[in-house]
Amino acid sequence: RRRVATLAAMARVGSRSPRRTSGAGAGDEDVMPLIVQREQARMAKDWATADAIREQLNALGVTLLDKALTWKAADGRSGRIPSFSELSDEAGQTPEVLQEQVIHGSGGEDLDHIKQLVRMREQARAEKDWAQSDRLRDELKALGVDLLDKEKIWKLKSGQMGIIVGYRGSAGPSDQEINTLVATRERARQSNDYQMSDTIRDELRALGVDLNDKMKVWKTAEGRTGSIPSWQVLQGGAQAPVAAAIGAYSMPQA
Repeated sequence: RRRVATLAAMARVGSRSPRRTSGAGAGDEDVMPLIVQREQARMAKDWATADAIREQLNALGVTLLDKALTWKAADGRSGRIPSFSELSDEAGQTPEVLQEQVIHGSGGEDLDHIKQLVRMREQARAEKDWAQSDRLRDELKALGVDLLDKEKIWKLKSGQMGIIVGYRGSAGPSDQEINTLVATRERARQSNDYQMSDTIRDELRALGVDLNDKMKVWKTAEGRTGSIPSWQVLQGGAQAPVAAAIGAYSMPQA
């Protein structure tokens, strides 16, 4: 169908290397339609077809990394596996719009893919699965993502950025993640880095964390609270007062 062809073109755009054929004679124009067809089969829970296509891709020297939504060829090519939301007829966007987002990186599925990888890496770190964590770190690095673990921020060379959370999985950000991000935001505000401070505020709000700058308190949707350290405390670099201030409001971490 036209949608399949367009999505295959989208994923080819995401390839990290020029189009070429492997020793088996399989170019991107051969690989990508199969990847799209396999994802459609998985979405329809047609496991037999999905497995058959995976074996066909393996024979072409293509490895599928489903958790990372990435494929890799034996000759070094790599690219993105379209998400179920892209393949769905109910996604709410035309194939042309989705293709434009992938080509220009306009905040669409590429950023969603990065955020997913960041969350997966944090979950791997929480489970002490260092091999998986390192693999995801390398995957992100290949996408041009700089991870600032100490500040809980990721950045792209284009200037786009986001927060690093996911230690508790779907349970939402932990107290430690929130406190670190709150301190990072205050330092950003202090240095007039409003892009970073606004990004942290907006992404925390999307996760149900409200920042009350006047009261110097943060609060989650389920009732956990903590303090926002003052600029004086941050400027003094005093870790003990920061920890004490955090402890004054924080509930035990779930």
